[in-house]
Amino acid sequence: MKKITFSLIGIFTLITSLSFSQTYSTGVIELINDEDYLYTAQIEVTTSLVTLTLSGPDNKYLGLGFDAMTMSAGRDVVIWLNDGEFKLTDRYFGYPGQPDGQVATGIIPTLDTEQDWTIVSNTTTGGQRNVVATRLPDTGNPNDYVFSASASSIDLVWSFEASLGYVLAWHGENVGITRESFTLSAPTFTKADFTIYPNPGRTHLNINLPEYSTDARVEVLDILGKQIYTSALSSLNNRVSVSKWHSGVYLVRVTQENQVVTKRFIKQ
Repeated sequence: MKKITFSLIGIFTLITSLSFSQTYSTGVIELINDEDYLYTAQIEVTTSLVTLTLSGPDNKYLGLGFDAMTMSAGRDVVIWLNDGEFKLTDRYFGYPGQPDGQVATGIIPTLDTEQDWTIVSNTTTGGQRNVVATRLPDTGNPNDYVFSASASSIDLVWSFEASLGYVLAWHGENVGITRESFTLSAPTFTKADFTIYPNPGRTHLNINLPEYSTDARVEVLDILGKQIYTSALSSLNNRVSVSKWHSGVYLVRVTQENQVVTKRFIKQ
């Protein structure tokens, strides 16, 4: 009897902590906005997820370094490029003589062994590429910056190439630094918002959308960030079988019209 009581208290505590998860955001940061280029970034952090949104020229690589004001050795950096496929590469600033060598007067950031960012959406509009990607706040990789879901600040260094073609090349004058603050983000309604029930659940999960669009999709990740389920959402009310899932906490992510909302589901 004591075991059951303790277990129920533990589950209640977990549900309570998940229910009151808060989002801290930098808001949209204008890294550069002139007559030639617009490059923006936004970082949103909860206790379980980091969401990075990049918007920049659709014909160049886009780079963003975390906790850095220069190409400091060991600092975390992500670079959007196309080396046969479009992807957001997880890297870190190295040092002269590193295996990747040099590009012009700059040094190519070294590719991480573990690629921790998951692309949620990748679209282009009017010459601008918009990329949304997510990862865990603390991946366990010593080369990755650890994001804190609290009021704080972060130093960022950014660049994109001077030439065309998504090649890791000299950025010319397309480079800069900034210091930004994470503040508590007020909840806002988005087209991708949804409700889930029952939660916790044993056999099935209902996903209800406030309005429907043809591009609505759901993706479910386990607590380690591994995708276990993905599907289009064909109606306002959708039902997913979870009977074969292991007991535990899952992240349910709905994408709709380039907007992303993530909620937590507990499988009993």
